[in-house]
Amino acid sequence: MTAELDLARPRAWRVHQQRWTRLWRRPPLLIHLMGFALIVLTPALLFSAFLVFQFSEQQKSIAAGQVADTAEIISDAIDREIYAMITSAKVLASSPFLDEAETDIFDDRAQAALEATGSSAILVDPALRVVVDTKRPGAAGTALDHRETVEAAFATRRTQISGAFLGPDADTFVFHVAVPVFRGDRVLFVLAISRETSELTPILTARNIPETWSAIIRDGQGSKVTAVLATNGQMRRSSSNVVDSPSLAESLGEGMNRDFIEASYTSALSSWTTTVAVPNAVIGQPIKRSWLLLVGMGVALLSFSALLAIVFGRRLAAPILKLADQAKAIGRGEPALPVHTVIEEVGGVSKVLAQASRDRRDAEEQNSFLMREMSHRAKNQYALIGAIARRAAKESSSTNEFLATLSEALASLARSADLLAGKGWDSAGMADLAATQLQAFGVGPGHQIGVAGPPVRLNPSAAQTIGLALHELATNAAKYGALSVPGGSVEIRWKLDETFRLSWREIDGPPVVEPKRSGFGTLVTQKMTARGLGGEVDMRYAPSGVTWQLIAPRDAVLAT
Repeated sequence: MTAELDLARPRAWRVHQQRWTRLWRRPPLLIHLMGFALIVLTPALLFSAFLVFQFSEQQKSIAAGQVADTAEIISDAIDREIYAMITSAKVLASSPFLDEAETDIFDDRAQAALEATGSSAILVDPALRVVVDTKRPGAAGTALDHRETVEAAFATRRTQISGAFLGPDADTFVFHVAVPVFRGDRVLFVLAISRETSELTPILTARNIPETWSAIIRDGQGSKVTAVLATNGQMRRSSSNVVDSPSLAESLGEGMNRDFIEASYTSALSSWTTTVAVPNAVIGQPIKRSWLLLVGMGVALLSFSALLAIVFGRRLAAPILKLADQAKAIGRGEPALPVHTVIEEVGGVSKVLAQASRDRRDAEEQNSFLMREMSHRAKNQYALIGAIARRAAKESSSTNEFLATLSEALASLARSADLLAGKGWDSAGMADLAATQLQAFGVGPGHQIGVAGPPVRLNPSAAQTIGLALHELATNAAKYGALSVPGGSVEIRWKLDETFRLSWREIDGPPVVEPKRSGFGTLVTQKMTARGLGGEVDMRYAPSGVTWQLIAPRDAVLAT
């Protein structure tokens, strides 16, 4: 019993495998309909994916533009504050108390003027000694600590703006603007208005920018002036105190996303750079929602399409199976009744199958006609070759001459046949025929043989006859005529009006002497050509060169 079960299992597995193989090779109609539904939906889904991709790129582009605009807006706001400091410094620099060296009064007036701004003033003489310090009254006479900006103001006689540096109390970072104090053409002092960098933060926090956006301001040396984070649409100061060329992530603090869309704007006034950043994840949220929506809709559409394919597939499969039974009946020679169905195409196929036997007889008759036509063409070709062989044998004085003449003629026929075969044995162009037959002799611009004429399509019989004649004329010219000397040439012209006219004219060849007897070439170029095309051939042996002209009816030459 166990052995029988063991034998039955491989057999069942083979049957199951064969069934799946058959389904894979020839899937049923339901599978094809499901595939068709997938093919129909795929372009729409791909187009939707393309739109989502374009939307994502557009969102990134818009975000990049907004970030750049925000950086410029913040930079302009900082510049306005610096302009206000410069203006205050210039007003104080014009104080008459400086002319009278009344520094105590100037100190009091400067403190009163700057009290509301949170700024302090330092008056420095050319020796870089502090004359007045509104924040540190006892600093008068001491050397200035941060002197680069003040030195530059003395040297350039222009207003200078410093970067961020550690203040005198070594606890806060400050910056100042240094304004020269002129009296006449001399710079008596430099007045530096100082301000803590933290006091710039309210300027940034007043900017109502989108949630999670952040900003950092660096001075001209890359040191951080201030940095802020955005939470719930409001800016707050970063807890980081990095100064020396910090990265964006270092400036914004720990825990921040390291993947940003950022833009920078450098002030022409202060050379400070404002960088605004937004995490890529913020821009990616609507994009992610769009992709999820697309995937969900795609799954729903595919499921609905599969359901429709099953329902309509069964309706289509039933009449098709009846068509198969009808075809089997026709194969057995039995009468096959039309299938009644609401599907027009299936009904049409059923009617076609009912006429299968009649169509088979029609096909057999058509095959018989084609065989007769091929036999007719072959007989004509054989007759032409036989006529050429007989005339070549009659005109040849030796076996070698006969073989050479016959070989050249057959080669010419073969070239014409190749040209016709390339066109499906329908027609051949006159220009193509001349180029094919005369290629060995040099035809076209820069060669001895020139051809000219309108486009003309020759029928197969005319193409073979004219091709053989052109070959014989060229062979004769190469041996005795214009093609036998370097300066000789041949002009081939044709035109089509009431009749077809083809002319051959040799120029600048050796003196022509009319042959005393006609050979195979004369037979081909005159008698066979005229008889084969039902026209007239005029060949003259003028001393200046051989001329040959064919005049044939249009119907005998042109392809239908």
